[in-house]
Amino acid sequence: MKLKLFYLLFSLCAFGAKAQNYINPMDIPVVLSASFAELRANHFHGGLDISTPHIGVPVKSVADGYVSRIKVSPYGYGYGLYITHYDGHTTVYGHLSEYAPKIDSVIRKEQYRLQSFDVDYFPDSTLLTVKQGEIVAYSGNTGGSLGPHLHLEVRDTKTEDPLNPLEFLEKPVADHRAPTVYGIKVYALDDTSAVNEKYYELKNIENKTVEAYGHIGFGINAVDFFDVGGRPCGVVEVSLYDNDELVFQSRLDRMPFDKTRYINSFVDFAEVQSDNRYIQKSFVDPNNMLDIYKVCKPIIVKPGSLHRIRYELTDFVGNTKKVSFHVRGVAANSFEPRICRGERISWAQSYSINMYGITIDIPAGNFYKDEYLVISRSDSNVFNRPLYTVGHRGIPVHDQITLTIPVPDDLKQKIADSSLRSGQVFIARTGKKNSIGYVGGKFDGENVTAYPRILGDFLIAVDTVPPRVVTKNTATLLSQNNNVMVGISDNLSGIAKYNCYIDGEWKIFEYDYKNARLISPVKKLGIKSGAHTLVAKIEDTCGNLTEWEWKFRVR
Repeated sequence: MKLKLFYLLFSLCAFGAKAQNYINPMDIPVVLSASFAELRANHFHGGLDISTPHIGVPVKSVADGYVSRIKVSPYGYGYGLYITHYDGHTTVYGHLSEYAPKIDSVIRKEQYRLQSFDVDYFPDSTLLTVKQGEIVAYSGNTGGSLGPHLHLEVRDTKTEDPLNPLEFLEKPVADHRAPTVYGIKVYALDDTSAVNEKYYELKNIENKTVEAYGHIGFGINAVDFFDVGGRPCGVVEVSLYDNDELVFQSRLDRMPFDKTRYINSFVDFAEVQSDNRYIQKSFVDPNNMLDIYKVCKPIIVKPGSLHRIRYELTDFVGNTKKVSFHVRGVAANSFEPRICRGERISWAQSYSINMYGITIDIPAGNFYKDEYLVISRSDSNVFNRPLYTVGHRGIPVHDQITLTIPVPDDLKQKIADSSLRSGQVFIARTGKKNSIGYVGGKFDGENVTAYPRILGDFLIAVDTVPPRVVTKNTATLLSQNNNVMVGISDNLSGIAKYNCYIDGEWKIFEYDYKNARLISPVKKLGIKSGAHTLVAKIEDTCGNLTEWEWKFRVR
């Protein structure tokens, strides 16, 4: 009870100076499917996901302000809206299905001016002012959404840093449940330390003893649940004690906007890649620039010592879960010698590595800690091209590396005799079951150079197949209440450009990549009754173009 009171007082002190209270953005119960700073691929979740029973729930501005940004994209937040308030904060509304009429008219004008569905528009502060409670949009499932919901963020306007929206909303979400722990992993943190490094399910480690030697670290697999909703959300605070001494603490109530990719150091990246398991590390890599760590002290285990390790996990309102186990120190020779394969790469140095005909340029600071890279060349049945291994997919890379791979002679000859365009040759990355992922690159006459942000197996690939385009309409006679739908897909490099023309005039079509289609309501196309011709021009990333025509009528 005292801990909950502390967090309540902390919230009132920290945020009591708000210009006004923020109302809930929708007139439905707040049920969360994701929380602030929840762990995601390559980023921390920037806000709250509020579940909606369907698409089209009215979304209101939580406070007075003005529309400062309208971003429309097939990806990310889909239809996104940014409202700047007069208290130093900006709210973000994502995955919308459509905007309120006065906002929609502005952004459609901009889309037609640019002849692009994708737009990122920053209106003047006087153009679109809004009042608290005013309907500004309708909830949806656009962009990277996996189901109907509203993504809501509160940001510091000056820094763009996301803040926890639960600190601002007038009706917080009920939460009487402590975090849930699934398991714990133990790590040897340098080459002289040793432990049977493994992941333990909670039942297999709680009140048990682990043997170790040297500099040891821990990680925890845990989530939090609210009273309703049923979906796992993020834990706010993690504290670790060694014999009752606080040796580690992290707290996620503000997330630096430009540091969100450091999540790949905050978690065990290899576990995410192999098992989609998010283990939060309770130690800090040397090149982890997050400022969410309150305490971080080393745990040194000596032979004969006994350490009582205790985790305390706290959610937003102060519910706490405790987990305890023991670590006993044994001699280093009690363990099998650690075998490290490959070349040791210091995170603080830059490298230019030339092996097997490829070149890998790694800027300093691109790894979070020293890593061992295995680099090799092998034959592959994928395109019958050599496969080049650069490290493995479990090693996180913070920013781009430069990768140069030679182009086989047969492809260079095809480019020379114009039977193949240079833009159709690129670097690809292979995944599970020989799946192919487009990386990209530019041909310089001998090699292709690309800039991946992930390691693994790479090869030269070719894409000469243009996108596939089909009608998704079951009839050619449409009413004003129908949609015009065009199915588009690509076999390899992906859709890059899409333009639709009706009777020779460019029209806005939304690219819904999840359903592989372009779609537009007939009533928004501004076309009259009668016969019409739709022409779709679809281009993939390698420049392969399909022009497709479909004739229809509007009654």
